[in-house]
Amino acid sequence: MSDVDDEPQVEDLATAVTATGKLVSVISPEGHPRSVDASAVTSYNFRQPGFLSQKDTTQLAALHQKYVASLVAKLATFLRMDISCEKKSVRCSSLPFKTFCDNVQQPTHLSVFQISGLDGAGVLEVRPKTSVAISNRLLGGQGVVTEAERNPTEIEIALLDDVVMMILREWCSMFERTPALTPTIVGHETGTRFLQIAADDTPCFVFRADINIGPLKEQLQIGVPFSLMDGITHETGLGGKTTPEIKQKPLHWRSPYAAIEVPIIAEWEIREITLGEAAAIAPGDLIQVPQDLIDQTRLKVSETEEFFGTIGVEEGRLAVHLNERITKE
Repeated sequence: MSDVDDEPQVEDLATAVTATGKLVSVISPEGHPRSVDASAVTSYNFRQPGFLSQKDTTQLAALHQKYVASLVAKLATFLRMDISCEKKSVRCSSLPFKTFCDNVQQPTHLSVFQISGLDGAGVLEVRPKTSVAISNRLLGGQGVVTEAERNPTEIEIALLDDVVMMILREWCSMFERTPALTPTIVGHETGTRFLQIAADDTPCFVFRADINIGPLKEQLQIGVPFSLMDGITHETGLGGKTTPEIKQKPLHWRSPYAAIEVPIIAEWEIREITLGEAAAIAPGDLIQVPQDLIDQTRLKVSETEEFFGTIGVEEGRLAVHLNERITKE
């Protein structure tokens, strides 16, 4: 008995949890102010566009898989190296800019770029080892890095910019804009601390893929604020080319259909009876029906109720006059 009495009550536990956090005032869906734990509240800037839907993310992922396949082929030809990328490593997502920056491993090599005619800037990350390996290959080496990870030198960055421009031009051409989108490199950074291309809460489109350059496997990623991404895709839509409207073929009646027989049934819904009453029904019994039931005849065509009608006699034969079509929900 004492064990039960000594256990904390649910209300006490709830009070203890709330007391450990910071309370903030919010408006409930019913319009009433109430206090909740600050950890359960997420800030949102209504001046910024929303995040990508699952449909948009899937479309962009499919588009970027084609982009990666084309890019890998061009890089392999340009560098004369074995370069590959697994499709399953291609990922597209939408993140706040601060989250994107926090996910970037430091130090790194970032190329800040702009697109002609559009406001804003994006960023392309090529990991330091990949940057040095590409620069080494452009200088006539084997493209193999044996030393510890380091940032590329100014000479290596100048060489690397040719490959970065190839990556960005291929990415821009994927959207098939008229006139074509033209990227320009406007700066370089070794980390995200001084990367000021967007506010912390700005939604960004992020593309990532694992690129294999010889024995080296590292991540390549592009981050673009939604304001810039919207300018890139507003003419062609998220899927690149505008999807042509699918015109349905007109239905044509085929003459062999005319010989197919379908049953037609006229029936009434009289009333419901108990199972005991149903078991007692016998030949010779009379079942009373409402007088207006004649006007509530249901006509079935091939087991589908199609019309309400009135049953009667026409030229000595039973007939049903169709009053209205039954509306199907």
